[in-house]
Amino acid sequence: MRFKGTCYICNKEGHKANECRSLLKKNKKNHPQANLTDHESPSLSDVVSKVNLTTNNKDWWVDTGATRHICSEKLLFSEYQMLEEDEQLFMGNSTDSKVEGKGKVILKWTSGKEFTLNDVLHVLDISKNLISGSILSKK
Repeated sequence: MRFKGTCYICNKEGHKANECRSLLKKNKKNHPQANLTDHESPSLSDVVSKVNLTTNNKDWWVDTGATRHICSEKLLFSEYQMLEEDEQLFMGNSTDSKVEGKGKVILKWTSGKEFTLNDVLHVLDISKNLISGSILSKK
């Protein structure tokens, strides 16, 4: 069965990004790149368009209304620290949720690049992990 959507890499119909010939050609020409640094920060539109191309995600969503990055899976954190004091996060659905800890999460694109989210809050009772669009646009 042929894929009916549009590729995020070349914007052509009929194949997924991980099957894109443009990406394969690019990867053959260029050596793998190092992790993103502050000097190579992607634009908000790059992150929004590539968030579906992560290999270690559990439903990551770019949310322009979120004031913090939020993750429900402790295993996704590369650096983590428990909070010493109770902290509550006011959610968009008008409820409070307990913040268990905070740390760093590294998202790995299917292209092999990595994108680091710092100061990510660990909240157990959130159904989708959130990337704060407002924090990305400031960076």
